[in-house]
Amino acid sequence: MLTAEQETLLQESQQAFDAYYDALGTSLVSFVERLGIQPSHEVLTNAAEYLPYIDAAMRTITIRDESWQWVKTMLGYFVGEYFVQQHAGCWYLETQPQSPHFCRVMVGGFEDGLPADAAIEPEQLALALLAGPLPRELSKLIDETATALQRKPL
Repeated sequence: MLTAEQETLLQESQQAFDAYYDALGTSLVSFVERLGIQPSHEVLTNAAEYLPYIDAAMRTITIRDESWQWVKTMLGYFVGEYFVQQHAGCWYLETQPQSPHFCRVMVGGFEDGLPADAAIEPEQLALALLAGPLPRELSKLIDETATALQRKPL
């Protein structure tokens, strides 16, 4: 049973998730296009082929303060979409109040190559990448995350 506060948070988070998910496709294509990678729209069906290019673009790029949040969100979209596509997963909002990820955007429900109960929080991974030292290594982050998911859910 949810408390009134949890119920309110869940309703607000669901609305935010709906907006986040609705913007995912268009925003991710725009991000890839801004990085100069073409054809940008194919990232929505073939994210793995775009990983080396996005990895290279992110390695040493300077991110201005006013762009930082946007880049974090776009990288979160990419990381999440990569795992969704590679492992037949899905995007969802964590609704279980006992979860440490309660009311956060997650990717999980994997059907191929990862445990079905494994899950990631894509924006947390993007934050870890951006907060880390240069050169940033997106490919390494994704490989380490996949390995960790094989062992246990994050």
